[in-house]
Amino acid sequence: MRLCGRGHARGRCNVMPLRAEKIPDVFGAGMPLCVWDFSDAKGFEMLFSEAATMYMSDKSKRLRGTTLEGYESALRCHLLPMWGAREVEEITFEELQAWVDGFEKPGAAEKAYKTFRQVYRWVLRRRQLRIWDVTQGIELPKKPPVRRPTLTADEERETLRGIVGQPFEAAVLLGAALGLRRCEACAVRIEDIDWRSGWVHVRRGLHVVKGEEVETGCKTKLSDRRLKLPRFALERLRKIRGSRRSGRLCALDPNAVSRRFRSFCRRHGLPHVPMTCLRHSWATISLEHGASIEDIAVSLGHTTVNTAMGHYLQSFRTVVARASDAYTAAMAV
Repeated sequence: MRLCGRGHARGRCNVMPLRAEKIPDVFGAGMPLCVWDFSDAKGFEMLFSEAATMYMSDKSKRLRGTTLEGYESALRCHLLPMWGAREVEEITFEELQAWVDGFEKPGAAEKAYKTFRQVYRWVLRRRQLRIWDVTQGIELPKKPPVRRPTLTADEERETLRGIVGQPFEAAVLLGAALGLRRCEACAVRIEDIDWRSGWVHVRRGLHVVKGEEVETGCKTKLSDRRLKLPRFALERLRKIRGSRRSGRLCALDPNAVSRRFRSFCRRHGLPHVPMTCLRHSWATISLEHGASIEDIAVSLGHTTVNTAMGHYLQSFRTVVARASDAYTAAMAV
């Protein structure tokens, strides 16, 4: 049995009441509530596959194509095979926890669970269900620490010199010199750059969705930002631009840039990390050469410093050394 705290007389409930009972005056004032038994309430049955279809139809009006593609992947690979034929209201907490525990990779478990939670809670809100939210209290497997590969300043310098003249050079140079996301580096246009001062307006991303190039706005509000190119990068980009006055600096899509960059570095024995890790390299190099964590977080377009610390800074040796030196100096007085 489940209780619906909103009386069906107001017309806000989604299933027919089986009966109305007087609840004992435990809290000082008894009131008639509806008692529901969902096993007998046929008017409210909904398969999870139906809920997922309705959810995606609704979200397609507001979410970016890349986000929808991620949801579709999770639904196709993990959710529908397990839950597609189940009634939404029949899924239990114990079943959901056992399903999450059954994933081999913590990352896959988190992605699948969060997508399930999105769909499940969407149904609760849209249907105004007063049933227990089975996603509450689910424990996700602990993720092991991830250390992404990064380039040192010397290695990055060698790589940037080695890729001169390649069709992907502009995107790699922008990603390395400004710490841009791969989608941001590939989307920078000639008109986004002040070619005298070197300031760059980062305001869009380029993605490949179902085989098609799609430009979107920035990932977050703070991702729409202005960054300053180092002198060496500005001079090189001027040569890449040539006589052009508009258009993207790099004509390749993000996937093509990544493939060609990786292949070229392997063939020529150049230091290489994935395009995403150029962003990590920028953060680590900047930190090790005196930049504050707060400055790095702002440059990366993060909402909080914690994001930069938890995901992008691969080495804290310099920060710890500076703190230790400050303490040593104070104690020496």
